Amino acid sequence: MPRQHVASSGRTRGSWAPRLAGIGAALLIAGGGAVTYVIVSPAHASRGGAQLPTKVVSAQTVGIVAQAAGGAPRQLTDSPTGLRWVALPPGGGQGNPQWSADTMVGGTFVFIYAATGQCLAAVTHRRHQVVLGLRRCDLGPGQRWQRVSYAVQSQGHQYGQYRALASGRCLTAGGGEASGIPLTPCSSSRPSAQLISFRWTA
Repeated sequence: MPRQHVASSGRTRGSWAPRLAGIGAALLIAGGGAVTYVIVSPAHASRGGAQLPTKVVSAQTVGIVAQAAGGAPRQLTDSPTGLRWVALPPGGGQGNPQWSADTMVGGTFVFIYAATGQCLAAVTHRRHQVVLGLRRCDLGPGQRWQRVSYAVQSQGHQYGQYRALASGRCLTAGGGEASGIPLTPCSSSRPSAQLISFRWTA
């Protein structure tokens, strides 16, 4: 049976700020005084006005998998046309560990796509619809996720609903890449499309 909730990966625990500051210093030296970008700022705050913690409690390299209704589980991945949910390959029940799931102080999550180093974000589509996107990490509320329901066990995996802190909507499997994957209102009935698990091959 696949293991769940293993110990965190070898990533060093601690605040993002020192790590990102070190990267910024290296870029400054290499670029001979080139302008550096501020990635972490005290100005980032939650909807209630309180500053969001930036300290990482634990980090795991995972596949983000949804329990799709009436079909095989699907994993979240990027493609030339944008983020999409794709069926797990035969024998690939663990999913493809393409994401870093960072648990932050305070209980929120940050999901980082390993191939690009960008964060999973709730963004406003041109039609005023809230959809999933990948953005440069700023650790703001648009890139923070909360688990909002207790775990559901299915075939040896734990599933839960994950809500975007900024929009209050839940990560939901489905939607076309052309228009973006929409976030939908979190349902107390916990529909299968909103049940998300983290899987890994270790």
